[in-house]
Amino acid sequence: MSFKQFVKDYLNFTTRERWGITGLLVLIALFYFLPNLLFKDEDYSKELKAFEKEIAAMDSGSADEPNYEYTNNDYQKTDLFEPFYFDPNTVDPQKLENFGIPQYVIKSFAKYRNAGAKFYKKEDLKKLYGLKPKLYERMAPYIKIEETDPKDNTSKKDYKKTETERALVDLNTADSLTLLKVKGIGPYLSSKIIKYRNALGGYISIDQLYQIFNIKPEQVEAIKPFVFVNSSSIKRLNVNTADYSQLNWHPYISSKEANAIITYRKQHGLYKSRLDLEKVILLNKEMLDKIEPYLEY
Repeated sequence: MSFKQFVKDYLNFTTRERWGITGLLVLIALFYFLPNLLFKDEDYSKELKAFEKEIAAMDSGSADEPNYEYTNNDYQKTDLFEPFYFDPNTVDPQKLENFGIPQYVIKSFAKYRNAGAKFYKKEDLKKLYGLKPKLYERMAPYIKIEETDPKDNTSKKDYKKTETERALVDLNTADSLTLLKVKGIGPYLSSKIIKYRNALGGYISIDQLYQIFNIKPEQVEAIKPFVFVNSSSIKRLNVNTADYSQLNWHPYISSKEANAIITYRKQHGLYKSRLDLEKVILLNKEMLDKIEPYLEY
């Protein structure tokens, strides 16, 4: 067969076929570029009302609120953990309740500061009567002490109060409307964060946002200062009772790995720990490191 005959038989299209191909290419281009045109991280205040009904449907999958318990009888059970950045030299003592701090520790803090004491570094808070190490560790990442000129002879009592507090949003408990209040998060990114949270069972690290499909690293960098992760409320997957669909639904478990987990379980009995999972040939160390926080036995 000659080249001309080949072109005529296989590469020659009728006018109707050419219109059809052109229309298909236009549709593909629209689907590819339309999301970037519609969802730009600008001012979404005018769009909030329009998105409220759609967003409400997503909120049903949000994780339960965290709950903290302390063994010491002086520490009352509390589920309040709403951290914010603060300077211990200027913060309203009562606002420390947001960290689950008992009232008698808050009063101790107020008396300490009213007596003229000043905090020069975050470790100085360890001097507070009744502040247990566990509570201090919860507060430490959010302490921001403003530097002052060492030559400044201003009285400690006359220390100028500068508000440095900033509320943070928990990625594991925030609903869509709350996420939309975070600078840098629009409706598209909000829906992506919640969908991936539901698939994982909850976030254990802010860096997991980088794993979300079609989210740019610079978008994650922009919102990191305004969010945090409380991993106490993540939903765990029982490897001894989960079926194939439940295992494969998790982003960290492929279809082959899900089949391998079930097959090994049928042949050797229930898993007791990670050591048993390491015996499954298809499960490598990298995969097990990622999935381990989400598993229970």
